[in-house]
Amino acid sequence: MNDQLLNNTEQSMPLPEDFKDLWGKTTLVTGAAGFIGGALFRRLASYSLDVIGTVLFPHEAEALRAKGHKALVLDLASDEPWDEILKGVDIVFNIAAMFQEVEFGEGTYDKVNHKGALKLAQTAARSGVSRFIHCSTVGVHGDVKEIPATENTPFNPMDLYHRTKLAGELAIIDFARKLPDNGMIVTVNRPAMVYGPGDIRMLKLFKAILTGKFMMIGSGNALAHLGYIEDQTDSFLLCAVAPREEVHLEAFNIASDEPITLNTLAAMIAECGEVKLPQIRIPVAPVWFAGLICEIICKPFRIKPPLFRRRVGFFTHNRAFDLSKARKHLGYNPQWSHKAGIAKTIEWYREEGLL
Repeated sequence: MNDQLLNNTEQSMPLPEDFKDLWGKTTLVTGAAGFIGGALFRRLASYSLDVIGTVLFPHEAEALRAKGHKALVLDLASDEPWDEILKGVDIVFNIAAMFQEVEFGEGTYDKVNHKGALKLAQTAARSGVSRFIHCSTVGVHGDVKEIPATENTPFNPMDLYHRTKLAGELAIIDFARKLPDNGMIVTVNRPAMVYGPGDIRMLKLFKAILTGKFMMIGSGNALAHLGYIEDQTDSFLLCAVAPREEVHLEAFNIASDEPITLNTLAAMIAECGEVKLPQIRIPVAPVWFAGLICEIICKPFRIKPPLFRRRVGFFTHNRAFDLSKARKHLGYNPQWSHKAGIAKTIEWYREEGLL
């Protein structure tokens, strides 16, 4: 993350009335060096709240401390005790996860996304934390079997990331059911495809379209449901202040606006970037097999493959979610339209020289 983005998002702001119950609380954000965790951490800091960020590497902690923040190193795969880290913390936002590290096997993913997340929740409850907001993913629904999917739509995880995230959220909720009636409040937040300034996951798509090198894989009729980073951050904060009866043991699918087809998404990116959209299309099968071969070749060497099947799934899996539950229980109301979010993202990419 560059200094400009950090500085722009860490300017002091008044705490909105919707989040007033956060005042005086000590919060902890895991994954504070990542895209989503970093955005949440900076938002909390911008409200002059007492926030601690945990990161995976010492140099990431040093970078946050150099800006005057509280930062600790926490590896969810570690066997070390975490009681001291959580001492005095009121609210935990568990954003850290293993994601797109396809050079590692399912056992490593499970240790972080499932067992590590559960251990963190258990330690939080033992340490007197009042709320635990766990970041999962709408990907637990996979290629959705009903459109739009609700939180009760059957699970359909498509890969090891989604399988281990599902195992993690189910284990945490099962653990929370055994807590006392006045014990730690536990909520699961399932983000959709989050993007915005600071994100580089979708950079390849934006760059391909804006440089005229884009090729649609398949028909382009699969549905995508995006989530702009500011809307996603709002949803975490709403989870942290909603009454117990609205959020305890509940999961919420979170996204912005409405689902759109990939054809529409590509056209919007081209329109916002003021370029002509390439019309080249290629079939799915050969690209999927190319991704499989890349994974097979790269995995023994723990090298991130240039192409993997999960990326191909972006073009073939439907993602469309009903936000009614989040609207009712959280008061969640996404503020960013697709075009506004896409335009802001392109602006940031260009400012950073990424396009």
